Parts: sequence; C-alpha cells; structure tokens
Amino acid sequence: MPALYPALLGAAWAALAPPVQRLHAGGARARGRFRVRRGRGLAARLLAALLRMPEAAEDVPVTLAVEPSADGERWIRAFGARLLRSSQWRSGDLLVEALGLVQCWFRLRADGGALVFEQVRSTFGLRGFGLPLPRWLAPRVEGRAEAASEEVHVDVRIYAPVAGLLVAYEGRVAGADEGATSLARAGGGATPSTRAGEGA
Repeated sequence: MPALYPALLGAAWAALAPPVQRLHAGGARARGRFRVRRGRGLAARLLAALLRMPEAAEDVPVTLAVEPSADGERWIRAFGARLLRSSQWRSGDLLVEALGLVQCWFRLRADGGALVFEQVRSTFGLRGFGLPLPRWLAPRVEGRAEAASEEVHVDVRIYAPVAGLLVAYEGRVAGADEGATSLARAGGGATPSTRAGEGA
C-alpha cells in the first residue's frame, strides 16, 4: 500500500520536487530551524497559550518525526522543548489532520514542485463523529512545502475565528540522515517572508 501522501496525490505525486517527496513519503525524520510568530491580540495570545502552540522565536530548533499508523500517520513536531502532535488520515480524496478534537480537512495539490494544502472544511469531535464547524467558528490553516536545494522550506499559518492569527512558522528542514553541510544550511538559510509575519 502506498503511504498516505502518495496515495492522496496519485499521479500528481510525481510532480513534487524530490526533497518534498522524501519528507512526505512516510516515516520521515527531519530537523531544521524556524522563525515562529504569534498573533498580537490578547485573544490570540491566550488561545495560542491554551493550545500550547509554539512560542514566538527568531531561530528555534525544530525536529520532525512521522510515525506511520494502521490508518494514517502521526506527526510529532518539536519546536525547542514544545511538542506539537497531530494525527493525519485519508478520507476520500482529502487529507484530515486532527489536533485535539478539531479536524482540518485539506485538498492537496502540486504547484511547481511544491506541496500546497488547501483547507476545505473543519469538524469538531471524535474521529468518525465530528460535527461540521460553520466558517465563522472554524480555524483556518494555510500550508506550503517547497524544495530549497536539498532541503524543504515549510510555511504554515494557523488562524482562529475572531482572534485572527494564532501562530505562523517558517523555515527549512533537512532529513535527519542528510549530511552536516545540509543541516548547516538549514540553520542559516531560512529567510522568513513578509507574508508570514502578517498579524504577528
């Protein structure tokens, strides 16, 4: 059976750049350094703290472990000492990612070698029993992963209703078994975009 992302993308999998494929082929281990921003509003700060989102930092070490499961994958991200765990699985032609009781549903597409996450809806509850969230109550997640030499540049923003931006993180990761030269580039090569800091 193909891994989760190759199965969802089908023929479009071949259009992804090789570093992006390696990160999403199942069982990846990666590390790098990210810039993390949080929303400035009081509601955003309180909600981000409640959800244990990564703390704001200019240059935080990040590790990623992807663990295949019987029905999908577990993604374990460490921003310094702060862990961010989620479960991912397939539902039809959509990727579902659950963080606690909230599930975000994405359509995946390849764009010039990059992997783009297009959120189409959100649900709340247990897997298989989630209730659709109306747009005014639903979180919004934007994500993109694209090749940067032999590394992957990751750009993610998470928004909440009323509160606005909760957290935005951006940087480069390289496979944990890549050479030290690649990891050194990951430490110094992440150039945050202006767009990633909007609302931060």
